[in-house]
Amino acid sequence: MSVVNSALSKLAEKEKPQGQAITKAEVPEIKRSKPVVWLVGGFAISMAIGGWAVSQQQTSVASIESSNEVLTVTKVHELSPQTEAEVETRGTVPSPTHSKVQESVVIHTTQTIQPSVKSFEEQPEAKPAPKKVVVTTKPTSTTKTVQSVVTTTPVPVKTVPVKVAKVESVKTPAVAPSAVVKKEPVLIAKVETPANESMTVEQVELTPRELANKSISRAEKALDSNDVKTAFTEYSRALRLVPSDENVRQKLSALYYGRKDARKAATLLQDGIRLNDRSEELRFALAKLLIKEQQPEAALNPLMYVPENASEDYLALRAGVAQQIKNTDVALESYQSLAELDPDNARWWLGLAIQQERRLEYSQAHDSYTKALGLVGVSRKTQSFIRDRLQLIESLEGNSDGN
Repeated sequence: MSVVNSALSKLAEKEKPQGQAITKAEVPEIKRSKPVVWLVGGFAISMAIGGWAVSQQQTSVASIESSNEVLTVTKVHELSPQTEAEVETRGTVPSPTHSKVQESVVIHTTQTIQPSVKSFEEQPEAKPAPKKVVVTTKPTSTTKTVQSVVTTTPVPVKTVPVKVAKVESVKTPAVAPSAVVKKEPVLIAKVETPANESMTVEQVELTPRELANKSISRAEKALDSNDVKTAFTEYSRALRLVPSDENVRQKLSALYYGRKDARKAATLLQDGIRLNDRSEELRFALAKLLIKEQQPEAALNPLMYVPENASEDYLALRAGVAQQIKNTDVALESYQSLAELDPDNARWWLGLAIQQERRLEYSQAHDSYTKALGLVGVSRKTQSFIRDRLQLIESLEGNSDGN
């Protein structure tokens, strides 16, 4: 082969015209592209197309939400029931370019908005009505249209099924039949916030008795803590509210007496007696106060009245004051009442005997002394006094008989 080649080369050199030199042809090497570059490029292109599709979908959803008009699509009247079922079942299939975040739509009510047939017929066929989108009868196209109408709210956990708009058939003689999908209005859930809690302040009017009880309670607490000033103020307020409360009047009188104001204390008790003339407690308290002030004559004054069913203490004080000032009649009456009230008490029989002796009723006095001497509880000194009085009465009676 090398010989043949060399011969051919010589022959070619002879036939070649002079002045031309044979040069070796330089063939450029064909560079093979690497598959990695194609993969990166294809991925970038697919990402760009996907981003553009998502932005277009968001733009279409925003434009549909901003408009309040109803999106309608005419549906072919001859569409079979099977095709309608496919449209309803495929309506929930998400778009391939749609985000995989789960979506939740809260739909309260489904309102059916009937399309205006009259206005649709009046418009020419060549000019479609504004805000109306005409699509083909393919189920996938109908599914995309319904999917773009529904407003979704991303919820990471819980999902709520989306209700697909109902497809109704509309007969339009002037327009060629085409699939029309009626847009259902999407209602956002209305959150009913509870009314702000309000506090109602009602003014309750207390009775004077209730107000007085509160003042009495505060006064007692003040006395427990040795706060005499507060107790004096509260008892005064309570007495102004309920002037007929004898217990409050006595406590306030005692506070006045403790402040060395005996006159004010006695005046308070006298005012109470004027309000209730039959009050045994106020008369007893006033008499004791006057006895402490060394005024026995004045002390007998409130005791002159004897109430029905008078207590033993009241009668005893009355008898003692009357005996002290030698008011025999009052003392005799009081001791007679005491002897009837408690016949086993030697003190009452002794007091009665003394008053009878002062009135020169010797026989009655002798009987009363004898009765007192025979009861339990008489001291030796008192017994000696009774025997002496009996001997004196017997001698006086003997002299009177002799005369």
